[in-house]
Amino acid sequence: MEKLNVMEILQAVNGTLHGENTEELRGAEVLSVVTDSRKITPGCVFFALSGERFDGHAYVGAALEQGAAGCVVSRLPEAFLPGKFYILAEDTRRALGDLAHYYRMKYDVRVVGITGSVGKTTCRGMVTAVLKRRFRVHATEGNFNNDIGLPMTIFDLSAEDEVMVLEMGMNHPGEIRRLSQIAAPDIAVITNVGTAHIGNLGSRENIYRAKMEIFEGMEPGASAVLCGDDDFLPQAAQDPAVADRFHIYYAGTGENCHFRVQGAGMEIGGDAQEDGKLQMVTACRIRTGDSDLDVRIPAAGMHLIYPASIAAGVGSLLGMSAEEIRAGIGDFRGQRMQCEKIGDILLFDDTYNASPDSMRSSLQVLAAIPGVRKAAVLGDMLEQGAYAPQLHREVGAAAAEAGIDTLITIGPLSVSMAEEAEKRGLGDVRAFPDRESAAAAVEEITRPGMAILFKASHSMALDQLAGVSRARAEALAAE
Repeated sequence: MEKLNVMEILQAVNGTLHGENTEELRGAEVLSVVTDSRKITPGCVFFALSGERFDGHAYVGAALEQGAAGCVVSRLPEAFLPGKFYILAEDTRRALGDLAHYYRMKYDVRVVGITGSVGKTTCRGMVTAVLKRRFRVHATEGNFNNDIGLPMTIFDLSAEDEVMVLEMGMNHPGEIRRLSQIAAPDIAVITNVGTAHIGNLGSRENIYRAKMEIFEGMEPGASAVLCGDDDFLPQAAQDPAVADRFHIYYAGTGENCHFRVQGAGMEIGGDAQEDGKLQMVTACRIRTGDSDLDVRIPAAGMHLIYPASIAAGVGSLLGMSAEEIRAGIGDFRGQRMQCEKIGDILLFDDTYNASPDSMRSSLQVLAAIPGVRKAAVLGDMLEQGAYAPQLHREVGAAAAEAGIDTLITIGPLSVSMAEEAEKRGLGDVRAFPDRESAAAAVEEITRPGMAILFKASHSMALDQLAGVSRARAEALAAE
């Protein structure tokens, strides 16, 4: 972070300055922004955030004693520490975002904002890989995609950075609007309108409207790259409130797509890498204007053609050459879904999260593997609300259509998944109420010549069952 002074912070957060000697404090400088009192660094400003289960105001004194230059609070302490500034703001969480917006606008940087129901992190990684071929890029790390994490990412921006790629998450209406107001994107990306958090938003129509909030922080004339194959997003180009103010481009396989994918296929096989992970490549051709790019994505999954085509679109809008875009897509890393080859057994541990869309994508990867028997161990998808039974049935149908040999389901919601898969003709279907009761079945299906997928919402902890399968595979390989 570049230095800020107290007067800049006051202006940005619309606050009032307090302390023992406010005239002297007006010249104070801040070297960083901190919201966690355990991570205080000398010269930082500490934001006392409050939530349902915590109140940062309880740690203001300790933060200042540990070296913070000052703090932003929504209520003042009874006494002031000498030499420390106190900025009073109505809402410290909102003030954090306001300061981040001020800081973002200080620099001549192009901002790419990425949202969507699924695939945000993958898309962010693909876009970043492409843009790094020409620009100095600063991007979101981890899951810093809410109204605390996004500002903290912005504060790490430096004057040397040319492009900033920000991921924007949400689970309630209004959240994307706020993130967009903070980030002021020059290019918006929406990966899709799925069913993630549908329990909170009530319908896909509401999810679509929530995703479209990204335009509310953008200046007229800015651009957007949207998934053209989504059944909701094409209507954006017909909406005068959007189409008359912004340049809308589409990426995907449809004829409506400005950045169009053709001839996609997946290559899985060859020798394992040193870490035991299997080499996986998704190949496709992407048309960008007058150029055809033959690209090889170093990861498995037909769903990867979407972040690849979106990244090609973003790169094209920023003036990158076809060769730079092709090379950048080849640089992509970071797929959470890992394939391990242990002896003659393939294990896909994709237990980080789950939605109906990502479930189907993972099943497609499994279906594409030639010459092996295939099993999927799938658990409950959470936060689906009243739609949960129907959405789990849809995944069960997808499992049957994928042509796998065995489906093991974990959890009460996944009973619907198992019932639908069996109804659709999948022969070997086994439903279990929890991980413990499924462990023996998982160990039994882990045998040579099998490819096994593990996937569920993260809190289902199916990585533990993947561990059971891994241990069994290692034992067989050692025999």
